Amino acid sequence: MEELYDQIYQSVYNHLKSVEKINKEELTEVDAEKVERMEMALQASKDILENMLIPGKKLNFIYEKGSLHLEIFAEEKEDE
Repeated sequence: MEELYDQIYQSVYNHLKSVEKINKEELTEVDAEKVERMEMALQASKDILENMLIPGKKLNFIYEKGSLHLEIFAEEKEDE
C-alpha cells in the first residue's frame, strides 16, 4: 500500500510542478483558465494526500484563487 501511495503522491507532485512552470501570460484566456484549474485540482489532491482523513474532521485549504472546504462525515453505525 505504501508503494502505491508514494507513486500516486509523486505523480501528483510532479504534475503540479509541471503546471506551475507554465507561463500563463503566453496562453490564450481559455488555456490560462485550464492551467489554473489544473493547478488548483493538483494542489488540492496533494493537500488531501498529506492530511489524515478521519471521521468528523474538517479541513480548509486556502489558495490564491479560492478555497476548498472538506468535511469527512462521521461514520453512522448500523442498527443491529
